[in-house]
Amino acid sequence: MPIAFHYADDTERGHAEKLAATRHRLLNEGTSHPAWEELTDGERERAATEAAWYLRAGRRAGLYDRNVAPPVTSMARGADGRPISRDDHEAQLRAWIEKNGTGERLALLDRAELSVVTALLNELCGALPKERLGQFAREMAVKLNDRGGV
Repeated sequence: MPIAFHYADDTERGHAEKLAATRHRLLNEGTSHPAWEELTDGERERAATEAAWYLRAGRRAGLYDRNVAPPVTSMARGADGRPISRDDHEAQLRAWIEKNGTGERLALLDRAELSVVTALLNELCGALPKERLGQFAREMAVKLNDRGGV
């Protein structure tokens, strides 16, 4: 059964698979651990998923070269259909609010829905605490809570 894991992009998938394969080759040297090529497709996918988590943890811990491409969005896409950097996405959202945020206020959410939206924004902030997008999510959660009296 496939693992429900969403790679940020094809580069992350490739890096995870390379890390997993290299790890298995190291384990295979001098042990009875199966070689990468001997694993089933499912075993290789599980190993790559685990490796992706280690890659993400290593990046967050600052262990890898920062001269790599910036993290990209998982859903927002540029005109070419490719993911955009999370910093660019944050800048686009701020610009959109600055340009369009002076209009009529609309009551669209009840208190429970507002609480859910702010909880989701806070979750994004917690997932990306050192990134501009995470900080922007926190600002929006605070703004919505203040306006809604939550």
